[in-house]
Amino acid sequence: MIRSYFPKCVALFALFVLSVGALDTFIAAVYEHAVILPNNTETPVSKEEALLLMNKNIDVLEEAVKLAAKQGAHIIVAPEDGMYGWVFTRESIYPYLEDIPDPEVNWIPCRDPQRFGYTPVQARLSCLAKENSIYVVANIGDKKACNTSDPQCPPDGRYQYNTDVVFDSRGRLVARYHKYNLFAPEIQFDFPKDSESVTFDTPFGKFGIFTCFDIFSHDPAIVVVDEFQWTVSSSPQHGTTRCPSSQQFRSTLRGPEPCESISLLQIPTTPACT
Repeated sequence: MIRSYFPKCVALFALFVLSVGALDTFIAAVYEHAVILPNNTETPVSKEEALLLMNKNIDVLEEAVKLAAKQGAHIIVAPEDGMYGWVFTRESIYPYLEDIPDPEVNWIPCRDPQRFGYTPVQARLSCLAKENSIYVVANIGDKKACNTSDPQCPPDGRYQYNTDVVFDSRGRLVARYHKYNLFAPEIQFDFPKDSESVTFDTPFGKFGIFTCFDIFSHDPAIVVVDEFQWTVSSSPQHGTTRCPSSQQFRSTLRGPEPCESISLLQIPTTPACT
């Protein structure tokens, strides 16, 4: 396996507080990860090989989740493509994808991992959230079957999406977001038909979510801001997003290696960001 030092370690989600919660402040952990990459991303591997690689990356994430929870974090955000990397073909990414249901199904994968078929990654992320009583935001791949009745259905009969998932502190899937503005090299994924305004509620505020390149486009970033009458006041940094009046802590998980650390931000529950 190859360990990556490409600056993909930046937490490539935009998570922002849309409304005030019950707490005066909350602590958000933004995790930087040097992704363990597959040896070859041009040739498809088996589902078992794909899961083996993803579990190696989740093993590292598990350390971060436990450390963040021990330091009082309420939510932790992992990086985009942190489970498997980013240079794939449409065919070679497929073994890494899972069918991610709509959160309205009220599902805790940790308790019922077989409810929606083969979902070991969702089950493990759910268990990390549940066992550590922390919200976990992660980026994985979603697949959705389609057929000729859909004129936009790809020739291989499925849509493939770059997807953010959020599990609450009980392990319940509470948000799913399909990245709307794909970066040019993301040939392995499909553009969603429509932009989504995805939010989720927590005891410490209401959050919105989008991913990386989305921040440069009107949809969904500006749309969500306008919809909730929210004023953005933030300055993204490498691996973190600093917020007004936030207090930052830093803990290195793997010593001097780049892109492997947790940044903890103590943030007032006023319109702010993580």
